[in-house]
Amino acid sequence: MKQETLQKRNRMGLAAVLIIALFPLALLTLGPRFATEEMEERAEAGERNNEPAQRFPDSAYGLPQVTGAAADTTVVDVTRDSGLFQRFNEALQQAGFEQVLNGPGPLTLFAPTDEAFEALPADQRDALLQDRERLTALLSNHIVRGRLSATDLLQRDQVQTLGGETLRIDAGGGPAISFGNADIVRADLVAGNGVVHIVDSLNL
Repeated sequence: MKQETLQKRNRMGLAAVLIIALFPLALLTLGPRFATEEMEERAEAGERNNEPAQRFPDSAYGLPQVTGAAADTTVVDVTRDSGLFQRFNEALQQAGFEQVLNGPGPLTLFAPTDEAFEALPADQRDALLQDRERLTALLSNHIVRGRLSATDLLQRDQVQTLGGETLRIDAGGGPAISFGNADIVRADLVAGNGVVHIVDSLNL
């Protein structure tokens, strides 16, 4: 009986020694894992609590609020009230596209001047103005969803047009912001349903 008791004590003593010897090793093994999990949880919590604002918000930063009668105007009104866009307005009518630009929006219109149309050879320009499908594609690629001021555009390196094309936005260190192949020559003409930027070339 005493021999069995002594053996049990020896086994318990050996187990205790093993536990004491292996405990630091267990800490070394488990510690980093728990520390890593804790760090990941803290990082995720930090990301949730400090989510950055959208990089490219449709904020219309810098555009004045449109109130009163001006709130009922559309981007088409902006071009119609100027003598710079006779060809553009003709294209809108030919394509039946005015309804899109008279909608609730918000829309950003990159309106090409008459000079932009006149830069095309006469036969190409006449053929374009008589082709409703091509006109629709052309006009769609001068419209972007959202109310984007020039300041908003400077935060972007590209925009997707209503026609599905992705066009480059680039200030290039110069005074003008480029929209695809065109330069914005006047920006931030505000209407109730959006904003108009005047461009000097067509994105065909």
